[in-house]
Amino acid sequence: MTDKALAIVAFGARGTGKTAWVKQQLRQMAPSRLIVWDYKHDPSLKDLGKPYTDLAQFIAAMSAPTFQLRYLVNHDLPVHDFKHPVTKRKTPGQFSLFCMAAFEAGNLTMFPDELGEVTRSNGGPPAWKKCVNVGRDYEIKGIRKALTIIGANQRPAEVDKTFISNCDIIHSGRLGDVAEARKYAASWGCDPVELANMADLTWIEVHRGTPGVIHGTLTFGNTKAPPRAKEVKKSAPAKRASKGPARRGPI
Repeated sequence: MTDKALAIVAFGARGTGKTAWVKQQLRQMAPSRLIVWDYKHDPSLKDLGKPYTDLAQFIAAMSAPTFQLRYLVNHDLPVHDFKHPVTKRKTPGQFSLFCMAAFEAGNLTMFPDELGEVTRSNGGPPAWKKCVNVGRDYEIKGIRKALTIIGANQRPAEVDKTFISNCDIIHSGRLGDVAEARKYAASWGCDPVELANMADLTWIEVHRGTPGVIHGTLTFGNTKAPPRAKEVKKSAPAKRASKGPARRGPI
């Protein structure tokens, strides 16, 4: 059990069960405010929230006290930040707008799936960096806020390394690329041969602050979840008295 926002990432080649694992964690956490970035319109994510194909409507729905929302990325519109053809200014793409809305709303869990499509090893858009670097505990208009972030991707090499280094839990099934398995095994303290050859549904986990590597197998019954994130609640605006800033509610 923890009273802080969590950063979690799940890796693994196709068929290793990373999406099923993330869904199990979300069921355990039961966040009252959840947004999902569904890059490939994955049918297996359809039970994670009300689907939206219009980003403005999706963001508007985040004004409710509680919500479970899934944004189906519009591939006819820019996903990444781009230079506007008329103004020549840098214009935020869909993922940046998704992250901006998450940061403004705060006190929620965000699940960007296929994270390698919108970040690279050397980073991501500024709005994403803000969520990663500041989102654990921040204040807007006197209200303490926080973001729990769960990301998923097949390959860690494609994902923002700052996010990976900030993760409380790194979960991984088999990595299909042997060289990549060797690199990350050295970082995570596990056997590279094992990481490259694990059977489907088997996994390893590294928990920040806990020595060693945890091994397990994904099951579809009594499942072991990571430290459960307490529900995020908005705090009252900070008073100007000398009692200090308003405290963030538990996550």
